Amino acid sequence: MKRVVSLIVSTALGAALTIAGAGPASADPYDCRTWYSSGTTAAGTCTNGTGEFRVYTKCVRTLARDYYVYDPTWNRVGTTSTATCYSGGRATGAGIEVH
Repeated sequence: MKRVVSLIVSTALGAALTIAGAGPASADPYDCRTWYSSGTTAAGTCTNGTGEFRVYTKCVRTLARDYYVYDPTWNRVGTTSTATCYSGGRATGAGIEVH
């Protein structure tokens, strides 16, 4: 009887693990880099992985509050994303957000 119960539990556990792990493999974008295409615009790209990414940058203004701006669209690996400061902001501290 113990052997039958053990066999049933093992079979059920194996089936559950097979179903849970059946999705396709994926990895967030990586090998990413950023640069400044102008004083007000940050750009970036990722060259490997799957999923999507976007660039963000801190915008610094003289005598005004600093703010962050994000590319409003999520981009695929191999493309370029840009984030542009407005209202006289200067782009500094760019980064990449992935999902």
